Amino acid sequence: MRPSTLRVALVQQDTVWQDPAANLAKARTFVADAARAGARVAVFPELFTLGFTMAPEPFAEAIPGPTVEAVASLSREFGLYLVGSVVEAHAPHPRNAAFVTAPDGSLLAAYRKLHPFSYGEENRHYSGGTECPLFQVDGIPCGLQICYDLRFPEPFRALAARGAEVVFVPANWPLRRISAWSTLLAARAIENQMAVCGVNRVGRDAPLHDAHGLDYPGASALHDCFGDVIAKGDATEDLVVGDLDLAQLRAWRERFPALKDRRPEVYPSLTQADRTPRNKIN
Repeated sequence: MRPSTLRVALVQQDTVWQDPAANLAKARTFVADAARAGARVAVFPELFTLGFTMAPEPFAEAIPGPTVEAVASLSREFGLYLVGSVVEAHAPHPRNAAFVTAPDGSLLAAYRKLHPFSYGEENRHYSGGTECPLFQVDGIPCGLQICYDLRFPEPFRALAARGAEVVFVPANWPLRRISAWSTLLAARAIENQMAVCGVNRVGRDAPLHDAHGLDYPGASALHDCFGDVIAKGDATEDLVVGDLDLAQLRAWRERFPALKDRRPEVYPSLTQADRTPRNKIN
């Protein structure tokens, strides 16, 4: 029997720039707080041990590797599922990856960001992934996306079509585009009748003397299957904790089966249609 609720803690961590040891030390405190709050899952922001670095090569490691092992140790110690992220060694460029560790310390899933952020030149430093794994949290089907992936509905829909009820989205989403973050989290939840859990960091992503650093305002949020906000953070380094009502989600999918009305057999022809202008309207 799948659980009818899931308590999730989103960790709005102020990342110490490119200092894995310092960030992992902070992470342990947050995981302890999440356990005390009764969370079953705690989710860290994108590249939480480094910040959104465009110099990933010195930090690249295998999955599993040191970062996964450190997070797995916290899962074992506190009995939680944890969603972390890491620069994964890969050719021709490293990959921006998220992973999930289970309460017994095992590696449950790994996901590589499908869409490197070309506007920020991430595509010049990271290779994109090709798969969206589905995994189980206490029998609840879940998926992962990372930051810029939120702008692309296709992977969320693919996960929903395979039964995903919850998708976790670690991010480094800057202040200047924060309204898009909140809107897109809600949209992905509404259109897929799923819970979407977006965790964003707070603070600044580079040394204070760097004029090109970005400010991050948190605004981490748990959205239910209607897109409504269950819990939302401000710009404070803190936990955002809320309960996902999965019984409500399953009932809504049954009562309003919008996903069954999809017409996937038609969609390929829409994307490959003849683009010749036509004057006649039938």
